Amino acid sequence: MKSPSERSNEDIDSQRNFMEAREPSELIMCLVLACAYLGLAKYCWVPLLVAKNWKLLINVEGFFITISLLAVLVGVRPYLNPSNLQLSNKGIKYLGPYWPRRKTVNWDQVLRLYLSAELIIILYKPNPKRKRTWPLIIPSIYLADRDKIPDAITEFCPIEPIIMTSPALISRVTFAVLFLFIVIWMLELLIS
Repeated sequence: MKSPSERSNEDIDSQRNFMEAREPSELIMCLVLACAYLGLAKYCWVPLLVAKNWKLLINVEGFFITISLLAVLVGVRPYLNPSNLQLSNKGIKYLGPYWPRRKTVNWDQVLRLYLSAELIIILYKPNPKRKRTWPLIIPSIYLADRDKIPDAITEFCPIEPIIMTSPALISRVTFAVLFLFIVIWMLELLIS
């Protein structure tokens, strides 16, 4: 049986880890998508080569090959650089899915903490002598057991987090449509 001092040391050193789940089905779907685009590139190669339209050949083949490489990179990324979140009595350590360095924020640096089921926003001040605050945005949608993250944060965080609700379905659809229009508009600008 452990003494009370050993138990208190365990409480001080305790932490919760949330790692990104690696789904083989996502990797397989990304590889299937990459193969489909490489098949389209192979299918379009001969007619474009016969037409001797070099600009169109480079644009079409470049597009298909770029999309297939991007699909492979998106599928392999969780195996090479999985995102993870560590919560402890000292603070937060977060490694995002698309940047290679771990970000550490101590609890005494945190000014405000916004918490929802899909997103965590932390406003912190790395240097207490300066006025500048920095945001740390953690998309918890990548992490496994994300439904347990709010309970773990409220357990360790010394300040009261501000609970946010997730956006409604109509808001998500609106943002997706706006994003699609912006992408189409940018592609039109690049083509013309």
